[in-house]
Amino acid sequence: MDPNGDYLFRIRTVKAAPIRTLSEALKEILTEANIEIDQNGLKIMAMDGTHTVLVHLRLHADRFDEYKCPQKYILGINMINLFKLVKTMSNNDSLVMFMERRDTTKMGIVILNGEKQMETTFNLNLIELDINPIEIPPVQFSAIITMPSLDFQKIIRDMSTLGETVEITSASNQLILKCRGDFAEQETIFSVGQGMSVSKSHTEIVQGNFLLKHLVLFTKCTSLCSDISIYLKNDYPIIIEYSVAGLGEIKLALAPAPSKQSHTGNAKS
Repeated sequence: MDPNGDYLFRIRTVKAAPIRTLSEALKEILTEANIEIDQNGLKIMAMDGTHTVLVHLRLHADRFDEYKCPQKYILGINMINLFKLVKTMSNNDSLVMFMERRDTTKMGIVILNGEKQMETTFNLNLIELDINPIEIPPVQFSAIITMPSLDFQKIIRDMSTLGETVEITSASNQLILKCRGDFAEQETIFSVGQGMSVSKSHTEIVQGNFLLKHLVLFTKCTSLCSDISIYLKNDYPIIIEYSVAGLGEIKLALAPAPSKQSHTGNAKS
């Protein structure tokens, strides 16, 4: 591509593999989304089709190797099609995204491999999506847990083979995950230490039930960072935050699961 071309925006990063991982995770949650790009960075704020998952992604302009975007643009993207284009990116690739002034109906994607002296260019058709701003009021969470992302992934995947929901509790200096299925029950307790820390604004016990099928999708972001932050508050969505390989962060919020009468002692009407 011509570095001196007439571009409305042009951004480049050597962290192509994390972008591939991010797009793979997003396509499982959001079929389509508006990407807002301006001089400060890229942002996605969108809910999934079930209106139980909220995605808040922010990639910061100063974390990219090159970033030029003097004005704000909103790009309607089919996330499944985007992943089809970037899924072959490797750790040795660089990624360039751009829009040419002469054609604002497409977003350009260039995958560069310096070792092989290879350059592949795609032009992704943009789609028109409704713009529905989502405002989130400030919230003080009762507990914020930091723990290894791999540990969280393993427990969520294991529990998803047992049942549909997981009960997540923060009590004292422990994080307790319980799952009850037709043939077995599982309880896993994480205590402070061994890579886990807890910050609490209240001494109350924080507890919620959440659908495992959504949390399993969240864990597709695991390879983006070594540690995650879990935000908990009673009667409020759980938020899992991943760092996007130093480029920014993605927060994935999941509403509590609908209560079932079979949940002993924890059912909420």
